[in-house]
Amino acid sequence: MKIKLILFVLAITIGLFSSCNSGNSSKTVNQEKNTVEANNDTPPETWQEHWFDHEQLLTRIHYTDDLAVYYDEDVDTTITWPKEYLDKVWVYVKNVYGDFGDDPRLYAIFHTGKYSGGHPSVYMDESHDYRNVVDCGPYDWKERKPEAGLSMVIHEIGHIVEGATNGVKENPAWEIWKDSKWAEIFIYDVYKGVGDEEFAQQTYDDMMGTYDDFPQENTQWFKDWFFPIYSNYGESEVLKSFYDLLYEHFPKKDNDKAFARRMNMGEFIHFWSGAAKTNLQAQAEKAFGWTDEWETQFKKAQSDFEDVTY
Repeated sequence: MKIKLILFVLAITIGLFSSCNSGNSSKTVNQEKNTVEANNDTPPETWQEHWFDHEQLLTRIHYTDDLAVYYDEDVDTTITWPKEYLDKVWVYVKNVYGDFGDDPRLYAIFHTGKYSGGHPSVYMDESHDYRNVVDCGPYDWKERKPEAGLSMVIHEIGHIVEGATNGVKENPAWEIWKDSKWAEIFIYDVYKGVGDEEFAQQTYDDMMGTYDDFPQENTQWFKDWFFPIYSNYGESEVLKSFYDLLYEHFPKKDNDKAFARRMNMGEFIHFWSGAAKTNLQAQAEKAFGWTDEWETQFKKAQSDFEDVTY
């Protein structure tokens, strides 16, 4: 009886030891293959689109801890630059602005010659299965160049940042910078952040000659507003600080998961002044002109949000 008991205990011990060693070995192999086992959540091999007029069956062609890339059947699978480049971009974005939900990945979807442009979705949206998504269509993606679609992809990533930083939806500045003057400085900063100085310079050159008709005719958002703030007051830090101040002070709803309203021009200037830690009224006058209404709004914003200081 004692012999049987000893053999039974020995068998259990050997089995447990073998199981532990097997698990450690498997983990090492998976790490070497750069697969992802966090929360046992591997991106699906195929993904059926079910949003807007999109109805393509997508195939996963690559994934890492930070990125999943999907092509539809018309995308040339020999195109590989999104794998490495967008991984660097998304890692940089998260290093600056923080995480965007529990899933660490950006889901980058590519079509060829379909749809008129691109669109984003953030992890709070059911529409794209609660993932941070950029879905881009009109290019052939054969060249990794700003004018060949790369800047459009980063533009859409910028919408994720403006629409979900710090876990809050409904960007209050949308009505002011529209779609999207914010993206111009974001693209420039991302190129700099991943060490692509050539593309950063190309973006700078393009944006310095760009004009818009809002909030008045011949407004140069990049030249007269965003780039001076960016270059003089901390670059990516001042961009992040604007979103942090909104999170800390601007009205929210839905248990603080969404902003309660849009901001007016006076509030916009006040919060950017807080981010820059200096009064930006003179810069705003140069960039946008000035009105009595904005003056009233600006003074009220300083009173309503007195903890935003500069």
